[in-house]
Amino acid sequence: MSKATLILLVFIIFAALTAVASAAGKRPPDAWNYYHFDGSAFKSGPAVDESPFVAVREKLRPVVLTTSAANIEQTLLPDGDGVIAGICYIQSSGGKLGSDSGFKPYPRVPLLISSGGKQLVTVQTDDQGYFVVVLPSGKYSIGSGPFTADITVERGITTLVPLRAGKRMVD
Repeated sequence: MSKATLILLVFIIFAALTAVASAAGKRPPDAWNYYHFDGSAFKSGPAVDESPFVAVREKLRPVVLTTSAANIEQTLLPDGDGVIAGICYIQSSGGKLGSDSGFKPYPRVPLLISSGGKQLVTVQTDDQGYFVVVLPSGKYSIGSGPFTADITVERGITTLVPLRAGKRMVD
């Protein structure tokens, strides 16, 4: 390979790296991601029927909202901590015609959080059945009795948890 070709190749690589670095520097700031509960799982995007949804952003405490907001209060997570955010609900199934299908939020329910069989804290759901708890990274169990979920909390990350507390059959 000639010196001229080698110099040209180095110049092209340098120009490409400069363009990538420039584009990364002009990237818009991280935005909030919205997740709504559809009766079985959390789905991307805000709820369309004015029901609550969760605004999530890496390294920040999630917020439960009922409308999209441009200015959400940002609370940094402590270093090494993550978040469990979710909803406690009762699944409801409709009768023969499928009416009353979906879920009902389970408000004001105390949820036990434990790790290694040792009780750490109890958190209570809000009026819409949602809860948010900041914890050090690790493995946890949340809930009690038949409605318990095993969760891994990762540093700076929000884990969304649908916690079914029962099923109501309607005929």
